[in-house]
Amino acid sequence: MTDNAQAPKLPELDPDLFIDVDLFGQAIKSDPTELFLEWSKKPPFYVMINGRPNAVICRHEQVKWALTDYETINMEPQQNWGIEMFDYFNGMRTVVEYNPPEHTAMRRLMQPGFTPRRIAQYEAAVNTLIESAIDEIASRPSFDMISDFAEPLVYRLLLGDVLGIPRSDWHIFTTMSSSFELVATVPPGSPKPKAYMDAYNATHAYCAKLIEERRNQPPIDDLIGGIINAHDDAGTISTEELFSTLIQLFTGGLGTIIATLGLCIIRLCRNPDQLQLLKEDPSLLNSAIEECLRVDSLGNFRHRYVVKDCVVDGTPLYYGMVVHISIGASNYDPDFYPEPEKFDITRNPKDISTFGHSAHFCVGNILARKVIRGVIGQMVKRFPKLRLENQNENIVYGGMPTERFPLSVKIRVD
Repeated sequence: MTDNAQAPKLPELDPDLFIDVDLFGQAIKSDPTELFLEWSKKPPFYVMINGRPNAVICRHEQVKWALTDYETINMEPQQNWGIEMFDYFNGMRTVVEYNPPEHTAMRRLMQPGFTPRRIAQYEAAVNTLIESAIDEIASRPSFDMISDFAEPLVYRLLLGDVLGIPRSDWHIFTTMSSSFELVATVPPGSPKPKAYMDAYNATHAYCAKLIEERRNQPPIDDLIGGIINAHDDAGTISTEELFSTLIQLFTGGLGTIIATLGLCIIRLCRNPDQLQLLKEDPSLLNSAIEECLRVDSLGNFRHRYVVKDCVVDGTPLYYGMVVHISIGASNYDPDFYPEPEKFDITRNPKDISTFGHSAHFCVGNILARKVIRGVIGQMVKRFPKLRLENQNENIVYGGMPTERFPLSVKIRVD
């Protein structure tokens, strides 16, 4: 993602609008609550990242605007603007990096795999897999919610049932998914780590082979077949764009559901009064999950580029700036969520930013919510003594720079 182009020179910025904070550090990954409570009431502000001023937008309505005003702020990659740490696909654009109408055309290829009819087909497999996964750990006094439960479950569901990848090949995509965070460790201008490149090349080669095999077989009515057939019939996207769509589908949902299951369990177990309320009234499950998704969004931020000068709530945003849209802070805006610091499973929050907004609303959110509701509902029902092994454990978070991915969540059920 580099060439001889130079990033635009920014005008002098008001020093009073800068905040000294590491947006991607362990502190904000582990518990961003206090910062989000403050930022959700603030106009946009500036931070320094890799020697360049970036903007941060946090208020709910401003976040929605920033995700939808493509003429002013958009996702189309701008070379040498200081975002090499987010180049997870080695310079290849994915569906989230297109603006309408190109984004609409690419998303249309993915949509058939996530229609209500298709989700209904997955539902039986989802319920069976969840019950089986819980049966496997039910005899243990304790287990790791991430490595012992969530990872095996999600791999079987997404890679096996939804995408139809043979178990012997799952490692290609799990390795790719886990290698994304290596990108963030690369200094600007330096090559990507060998481990990342090996994972990327293996995934790319697998997709190329898969496309060729599918084209030489009778059509199969599944998600991958629909994407390949739509490309071949309409000829509206390039082969590279087809690769990017497949790779993002293969890898994008893996970490999302795994991490969110961990975040939900942590939040419920650290609020035993709310966990007890859910045990006593299972009808609160949907509301409880939405409240978990509000308070603990996996993604703290999404990055975009300012492509037209503007002023937002008194803060100038200039062409040439990277802007970080805080999905997490948006969910704490007191104008939308009274007492936002309070975790209340009866709140049933609406219009949360966790899965995005408008055209960039997550295409897989229905399936993700279904899995999360199924897992949490069954665990609360099956394990009356569900709790953290160490209530005060300092949980370590990883994942991509913008994510809150709990690496290990030790649970006791005896």
